[in-house]
Amino acid sequence: GNYLFAQSLTQPNLPNAAVTYPVTVKNDLISFSIQGNWDFSNVTTNANASIVIEPIANSNVGNNYPNATHVKFEDGNQLFLGFNTNSFNFNGEISVITTSYQNPLEIFPYPFSVGDSHSDSELNVPFTCNGCPPSMYRDDSVYTEAISSGTLTMPDNTVHNDAILIHSKRYFYDGQTGSPTCNLLLDQWQWWVDLYAFPVAQSVELSASGACPPNVGYRQSKFLIGNPMELGESGMRPLNIYPNPTNDFFVVDGHQSEIPVGYVIQDLIGRTVCSGELTQDNKSVRVGSLPNGVYVFSLLNKTSEKLKFIKR
Repeated sequence: GNYLFAQSLTQPNLPNAAVTYPVTVKNDLISFSIQGNWDFSNVTTNANASIVIEPIANSNVGNNYPNATHVKFEDGNQLFLGFNTNSFNFNGEISVITTSYQNPLEIFPYPFSVGDSHSDSELNVPFTCNGCPPSMYRDDSVYTEAISSGTLTMPDNTVHNDAILIHSKRYFYDGQTGSPTCNLLLDQWQWWVDLYAFPVAQSVELSASGACPPNVGYRQSKFLIGNPMELGESGMRPLNIYPNPTNDFFVVDGHQSEIPVGYVIQDLIGRTVCSGELTQDNKSVRVGSLPNGVYVFSLLNKTSEKLKFIKR
């Protein structure tokens, strides 16, 4: 929708300990309208994964990244990020290549509002990689634009009311001095929700040209499962259920300290269709006998915390 005051992103709510966020993944791009609202409830995903964000103080290589505040573990990579009151920036990575940026690459400033755009670059960043010759350098430039805002419905039917669609293009030129470069474009459509330190949904394509190794590119979409930030500062791990969608059973994760505990499953009208108890030995809930559809799961001691799931 068109807001008189456009939504803005500000410095996220960063935990002071490692937090694991469950995500579900589709190994392809998704189609969507650039203007909100967005409904991805019909998107079928291929796999579940997780994103871990923890303070840089926890990292055994944190001293190499003096401008980073946090490290993000995603897809087997470590990304060293900085979240400050006035900007979100990138400080290097340990992935296929290892880099440490002397000056942060600013991805976007805070506040970042619909209609804003931003660009930055860091040139001649040295990097190392397995099997690479010496004296490798990367030019890294980013162009980021806040496109629109609206309501975002996720594949698990979680709804985020004030998502901001950000289009970010990262251009990497990698090579040895005096040699042809491998040219990479990371084209990212990302839905950010204020307070989260990563996009709750994203659809990303990496394409390559020039002197690149084979099979560099990929396409991937990724979605946060549930809405962990809504759970308050109880100190307990967020309640999560997986797999979702499911056809037979799901496992309940979180709130282990309060077991045994009763649970209830309701349909969307609020009728109870199933109930039972979680124990230390059995945190799975069988739903194979339920008709296909969308249901709501809640623990009896946390009835305000309702998780939607899809039975297929």
